[in-house]
Amino acid sequence: MSKSNTPNNYSITVIQEIPGPRNLENIAVRHTGDLLVTSTTSSALFQVSSDQSKDPILIAEIPASTALTGIAELEQDIFYVVSLNLTGVTAVPGSNAVWKVDMRRVRTAKDGTVSGTAQVSLVTKLPDAQLLNGLCRLAPNDNSNLLISDSVSGSVAKLNVDTGKFEIVIQDDTMKTLQTGLPIGINGIHIHECDLFFVNLNQGLFAKVPISLSTGARTGSVEVIVNDTAGDDFAISRNGKKAWIAMNGQFTLVEVDIPGKKASSVANSTLLMSDSAVAFGRTHLDWNILYVTAAATVDGINSTTEGRVVRVDLPYTFADLNL
Repeated sequence: MSKSNTPNNYSITVIQEIPGPRNLENIAVRHTGDLLVTSTTSSALFQVSSDQSKDPILIAEIPASTALTGIAELEQDIFYVVSLNLTGVTAVPGSNAVWKVDMRRVRTAKDGTVSGTAQVSLVTKLPDAQLLNGLCRLAPNDNSNLLISDSVSGSVAKLNVDTGKFEIVIQDDTMKTLQTGLPIGINGIHIHECDLFFVNLNQGLFAKVPISLSTGARTGSVEVIVNDTAGDDFAISRNGKKAWIAMNGQFTLVEVDIPGKKASSVANSTLLMSDSAVAFGRTHLDWNILYVTAAATVDGINSTTEGRVVRVDLPYTFADLNL
């Protein structure tokens, strides 16, 4: 295990490295504690053991795609994944789609043996979308509707996974790109209570907007929480008071005091190369641990990378994160 624990850093531990994909893009946590990870350089969905007890497992290959971005769970072990074809950071027109990955039959033994297979099915193709990226459920008890960010159009859409109905519900200047910089606007999105939180990588901001949990439409104005935070995706504490943003390309994890509107670097390490997404553990053993997708340099091969997952131990009590 590789660790970084300098005085101003939270403890960082490498969980797994995955040969094949050159980077990892997003992460979801199963009820078992295992991690599902996507990549912008692969159509493969991998499972990673959060306790390092098993090697990475190929769960599914998503057809007709070269990249996977957002992933979200609506029912236990039923996940949805955004797929597309990417050239650099540009999506091939007409290639965006959302797929259902049903993992209810997948079981992993302690020795790593897998029984059952994931059932993969197309929810809908979205030919008019530009670059679908972040994905989250609309409401806690809603098993039908997802919100999806489009990083090029600067919008958020609602998708009904039962009917395939796709409609843009929010557009705002804070979600769009400026004329300069990387052409990736709104990126990661997550909901806490009635607020949609989002990162805009191009504009370097972290913000929130109140929404309707039935329609997904905004019910108020966008509030910028912090600027100068050109992040990718993030996680929010259960009490909604803190967020942790993966600062892709900066080897840094940033912690945001949401009520205080302050941001600070809490982990800076080469282990966080290309860190892109963050998720909390779901078991009683890792409720205060963040899992972060990143990349690792392959030994002895210049400019060649592979996917990496690290854990970041938070120095907080249960009450700090939940009350």
